[in-house]
Amino acid sequence: MTSFKSFSCQLGAKIAPMWKSFGLGAALALAPLTAQAVPLTFDQIIGGTGGTNLLGATANRSTLYFRNVATENGQTLDARVTTTIKDGTDFAEQSNPNAQNYFGDAGYIPDYRNAATGPQDDLGFLYYGNGVNAAENGIAMTLEFFDGTGEASGSFETPMILSDIELAIYDVDGEASQSEYFSVSKSDGLVSYATGLTPQALSVTDLGATLRFDGPGTNFSESDATGAAILYYELTDSLTIDFASVQTSGPSQNAVFSAIDGDLSLISRSDFGDPTLVPAVPLPAGAGLLLSAIAAAFTKPKKHFLHLLKILALLLPKKKKRLVKIGYAHQGNLSMYPYTRDREQLLATTITSRFRYQTPQRARC
Repeated sequence: MTSFKSFSCQLGAKIAPMWKSFGLGAALALAPLTAQAVPLTFDQIIGGTGGTNLLGATANRSTLYFRNVATENGQTLDARVTTTIKDGTDFAEQSNPNAQNYFGDAGYIPDYRNAATGPQDDLGFLYYGNGVNAAENGIAMTLEFFDGTGEASGSFETPMILSDIELAIYDVDGEASQSEYFSVSKSDGLVSYATGLTPQALSVTDLGATLRFDGPGTNFSESDATGAAILYYELTDSLTIDFASVQTSGPSQNAVFSAIDGDLSLISRSDFGDPTLVPAVPLPAGAGLLLSAIAAAFTKPKKHFLHLLKILALLLPKKKKRLVKIGYAHQGNLSMYPYTRDREQLLATTITSRFRYQTPQRARC
């Protein structure tokens, strides 16, 4: 999927799924930062909506499918959104029949646009927390990316890696009677983040494997960077954002809205501070050997690339070793099969002796 200018990027893209099995996250930045991230849009939902609230048409289900969320180098990406709903939370299929739901149906709001001059093609959501207590309400959403080019459109069979993406998470502010916050995992390929420049901007806590972003506890406009953050990811085929809130006073039902802007069209970048690099997740045992192999791969690439893959196979758990498959394409060019859930759909990305990126071709397994 990705178009890379160097062998380092090609290598990084192919072993990115393996970093997740280690929990490395952004510890090994093999690919250089690119000038522009791949924009994401959430306007082509499969299956329509069916519900409504004061903010727009609502999809009252916990799993959504989108066509054409992004295009990179002539290839199209589709996306699947799956949701884990916290206890005591009204969202999509999980609802309290006795709740007032005074803003309308709880669920995702695809192609969210609040006004003519407001956001477009975003993915918003509305949920209700029930009860004034210390319980955490909210949802955790996982975005997965798939090949959606040509006949693959809408199939959601072959996971694809994006070189780099930026997401603006906005309207995470809270009120005096409720807190709002979200958490993200470093191991999803998170490289850096930026928060607003105002004194009340989101506060960030490093919890080791995750980062938590807490709202200021005061209501702000959705177009205000105070309640927003930009997340920058590299070499990822999926990521999870865990949204939560706690209501400490007020009415028995608490409505919470937030949204994701995949093309950063709502809030000006100038309203955010400089990016903060995400601290690396500690390396697992044997990582020193892996790093040595990577270094060698850049001195004599074709010779040591095979050695690197063999080391990866040793370091991976048994159930993950099937991800490391080595073969030769036509004319003796080196190829490696990327991650896929369906062996019959394996694609071999050919890396020539000059290590130029070529069009993916179907592997002969």
